Amino acid sequence: MMSAVATEPIKGGNFYAEGLYCETDVRRGVTRARNGTRLCCLTTDFLLGFRRAIIDECGPAADLVFHSCGKKWGAFAARRFDQDMQDFAGKPLREFTMAEFQSCLADLFSHHGWGVVRLDLSHHDQGLIVVTVSDPIFASLSGPSEKPVDSLMAGVLGGFFATLFEQDLDCVQTSCRARGDQESRFVIGLAARLAGVPNLLAAGKSHAQIMKELANIRL
Repeated sequence: MMSAVATEPIKGGNFYAEGLYCETDVRRGVTRARNGTRLCCLTTDFLLGFRRAIIDECGPAADLVFHSCGKKWGAFAARRFDQDMQDFAGKPLREFTMAEFQSCLADLFSHHGWGVVRLDLSHHDQGLIVVTVSDPIFASLSGPSEKPVDSLMAGVLGGFFATLFEQDLDCVQTSCRARGDQESRFVIGLAARLAGVPNLLAAGKSHAQIMKELANIRL
């Protein structure tokens, strides 16, 4: 449950500034963000155990479960992000410059332990956004894998951008450090357009090859 904190808009500065973003009540064992939201810290052992439990319980459907959970989580995070930025900056998120948006987005993800996020908008005219994530949640914890392992992160990104843009967007992971790729990359686009990406990954296509395939799809 969130509790609102009544503050005047602060134009300028950094919402996620260290030392200001969160405060811990040691006696109660509670940490809250500056907007009043309670924060929960999860250990590496918990995350690994959680991942293993879902895989053991769901089998081949585990990736779908992670993705679905991630989309709900991402949608919630987007609404919270939108409200926090508006309360803090005194203007709606849609009025932020792209540089401001990308900076705040990177801070949001890094401060919550989701990894370091970089947006690549060079394919924007094709209706695609590429996101590079350094040290994403599971790729940085799990061992080597023959397929991408961050379906949870893909779901988070899909739900996040679908909510912000109010479109039927989704996200797929096209490269993964755990699979031996140099970087973990994710592609955001219309859900129907990305539907065939799992087959391309299964066929051994690289990120660059998948992007070429997606560029030729017209809906």
